[in-house]
Amino acid sequence: MHEPTFLVDLALVLGVGAVTSVVARLLHQPSILGYLAAGLIVGPYIPLPFFADPERIQSMAEFGVVLVMFALGLEFRVAKLVRVLPVAGLTALLQMSALIWAGFSLGRLLGWSVVESSFLGASIAISSTMVVSRVFDQRPVGRDVREMVLGVLILQDVGAIALIALMTAVATGGTMNPKDLVTTLGWLFVALAGMLGFGMLIVPRAIRAVAGLKSGEILTVFSIGLCFVLAVLAEQLGYSVALGSFLAGILVAESGHSPAVEKSVQSVRDMFAAIFFVSIGMTVDPRQAAESLPAALLVFLVVVVGQFAAVSVAGVLSGNGLRRSVTAALALGQIGEFAFILGAIGVSAGVVDVALQPILVTVAIGTAFTTPLLLGAAPRLVHAVDRLLPHRAQWLLGMYESWLSRMRRALDNPRSSRKVTRALRAIVFDTVALDIVFALTAALYEPGGDWLASRLSISAAGGHIAVIVVAVVVAAPLVAGLVRNANALSKLAGESLLSSAKGDAAVATRIASHTLRALILLSVLLGVGVPSVAVLRPIYGGPYFALGLCLLVAAVGAYLWRNAGAMASELRSGAEHLAELLSRQSAHDEPITLEEPTLPPGLDAIVGLTLHERSSAIGLTLSELDLRARTGATVLAIQRSPAQVILPTGRERLEAGDVLAISGSRKGVVEAQRILLAAAAEVSRPTG
Repeated sequence: MHEPTFLVDLALVLGVGAVTSVVARLLHQPSILGYLAAGLIVGPYIPLPFFADPERIQSMAEFGVVLVMFALGLEFRVAKLVRVLPVAGLTALLQMSALIWAGFSLGRLLGWSVVESSFLGASIAISSTMVVSRVFDQRPVGRDVREMVLGVLILQDVGAIALIALMTAVATGGTMNPKDLVTTLGWLFVALAGMLGFGMLIVPRAIRAVAGLKSGEILTVFSIGLCFVLAVLAEQLGYSVALGSFLAGILVAESGHSPAVEKSVQSVRDMFAAIFFVSIGMTVDPRQAAESLPAALLVFLVVVVGQFAAVSVAGVLSGNGLRRSVTAALALGQIGEFAFILGAIGVSAGVVDVALQPILVTVAIGTAFTTPLLLGAAPRLVHAVDRLLPHRAQWLLGMYESWLSRMRRALDNPRSSRKVTRALRAIVFDTVALDIVFALTAALYEPGGDWLASRLSISAAGGHIAVIVVAVVVAAPLVAGLVRNANALSKLAGESLLSSAKGDAAVATRIASHTLRALILLSVLLGVGVPSVAVLRPIYGGPYFALGLCLLVAAVGAYLWRNAGAMASELRSGAEHLAELLSRQSAHDEPITLEEPTLPPGLDAIVGLTLHERSSAIGLTLSELDLRARTGATVLAIQRSPAQVILPTGRERLEAGDVLAISGSRKGVVEAQRILLAAAAEVSRPTG
């Protein structure tokens, strides 16, 4: 009997993978689950008459990592990132940072080392593009939700590259010691800068010259050859092959021929990517997976709950509305291909226990199954979240999206746009510089303190205090800059509302302006604080920075809550006057346009809509209709002769002849009218 060969292993992996991927597709599941199942079948842990050599498959699997990262580099476009930043920038930043922090904290709670906990946090921070694409095919969502989710995924890809670079440095150094980590990251930066700088001089010109030969075969071979050369170079320098191949993709893209190269390598990439996922499945020992099931369930909960909370909050603060944000959060609640790449980096470097891979596989499978289920329940979950919110928070969310739209229009002129860009750049610079100061303080606390003690002839404790004093002196102007620029950004936002203040609406507009400023400050605080907490948590160990951030968020939240209460009072006053106007009007078959200048800004359109006797809304409560969560529009008053309902709570049951005063953004009001009128038209449509 012949010994198994490379060819036999390849035939087994691809043959079994083909069958299991078809089965996965027939079961309406992502193909990645089929490849993981194939790995279990041909792996060494299940006694089946199919066995492939793990070492040989691992060698082939590395080709998949190289080609996937190469293709990602080919697709990298700065213009694409700029386009999705306004919609998904804050959401992606908070989502990744929160999951990194939560994963690390869970790892430490389970007794894992700092390095293992860091790899866990990085692995669960990136959602799966493959799973999301498959789920959207099965359960189509609105265009606005799809744009938000795809925008987050694009930014996550960039974040995944940064995480691969960072975790490669951690794996190389084998420690999260601040001093060693700073040194390793410094050398990594030098290596990447050198490869990019030197490559920019040669690679784009070479690709253009090869493309001039008009041979697709030669262009494909040359591009893939270059990809593997840079991957090997990165490995020789002590870094991951994924980094080298991604840089190769960026360099080839600079030639302008990336579409042709991407098309030519797609089939090869897909084949070896499948082998990579099969190799991950081969590493899973079912007995070990069963033993680590409690840990996997905890990670599963962190992923689902953490994604839901982070994306929902960040999406709302970005002005995407409750329905859009919650639905996007449910769609992104899984881990995928980058989790396995990051886990493989740690395992292959020997700094992470092999038990991490079964945990990641279990969580990936579990979240791939729960994502379509949760997305299918999105309308009910949106409704539940909306009902749990306090009334003043409901009114606030109903107007905040409109405020941001107005702010963007007001800041659309070049002068204001430059101010916003300058403030954001300064905030990013100050944040990064401040994090570096904190990291260097931790790295230099012991050696720097001892050196200062010897030079100044003071005690060791005095030397350590001197290090802290120096850090405070250096950090003070950075903190001042952060506060100044965050305040400038919020002031610009507030002025966008104040510019429209007039007459009786001036008081309400000023309150709305202060409320918007508080929301912008809260967004900046979370956008700065959550990533910083995620970065500094492994370096300092304790949750000190997280506690400090919570206190600051609580202070801003208290100020925001007070302003929201004042705004709700103004809203009630305006709604009472609006109800008086409705009471003086007779019912109309068509929507009534109302002019009401005393309401806070954000309620740009106000209409009175009469419910017909055969309207499908009759007998339902506003909470059951869920207009606010679905459209962002709010029912301010109900005229019901002889009574009036001011600022309905949602429990009121609608009756025939009710006149609803609906207000909100123009888009939201139009959508609310469409829902109500379409329902009435459907009921009253002639039959026969």
